[in-house]
Amino acid sequence: MKKNFYFFAASLFIAFCGACSQDDGEVYNLDGRVYFYEQKKQGNDYVAVTSKSYSFALQNSALMEDTLRIKVRLMGYVVDYDRTFSADIVSDGTTAVEGTHYKLLPGVLKAGTYESYLPVILYRTADTKDHTVSLNLRLSADAELPAGVDDRVDFSLEWGDILTKPDNWPYYFGVYNVNKYRFAIDVLGLYDWPQAGRETAGKEEGVYTISELQRFCTQLNDAYVQYRAQYGPIYNDDNAEVKTEIYFAPDK
Repeated sequence: MKKNFYFFAASLFIAFCGACSQDDGEVYNLDGRVYFYEQKKQGNDYVAVTSKSYSFALQNSALMEDTLRIKVRLMGYVVDYDRTFSADIVSDGTTAVEGTHYKLLPGVLKAGTYESYLPVILYRTADTKDHTVSLNLRLSADAELPAGVDDRVDFSLEWGDILTKPDNWPYYFGVYNVNKYRFAIDVLGLYDWPQAGRETAGKEEGVYTISELQRFCTQLNDAYVQYRAQYGPIYNDDNAEVKTEIYFAPDK
């Protein structure tokens, strides 16, 4: 009886070890994949960003093209050679025309690295002075480095030669509209306001604490009082039947 028990236990142990080896092989031989890795701070946390906007209206008038780079990250192990990845166009919701409004390039993950960028060349065109165009992308499943995490393989771009909502419109500025944005640019000399993760965070150039954003609101509202006294009101919507004036505060 004892012999049978020991034989049974030994068989189980061998089978278990075999299963572990197989599982470990599946983990450690995982093929490399990539996913979009754009993030921003929200409170004390980082949250995924799935879209970007760009405005040629904020650039020198001589600039006719610019390259937007979307960050990607590797799933799996680094290797000692370069690997490529790419994205496909998702036609649903895409209004930009390839060759006219943009050129999509493949990305390269350099040897020994975990992060890279998918480059997209944006063109400044006459039609985008009247409206923005959009481009919806999905990381390709057929590339050397195929798409990885399902909920991080899609990304959207929107651009034009007009003012568009910045990626980091502060909560403290209230509801976004073009007139408020233009006024904020004129007064502050800034066009994007990334928020620091916490009030006590060390000072980082181009990243603003809650206190700084609140002070910006006060500065903007004070400047508007002076502007209005000299030039008259600025409305949230010039074409609205009932017009309301701009004001910088949450939910305003």
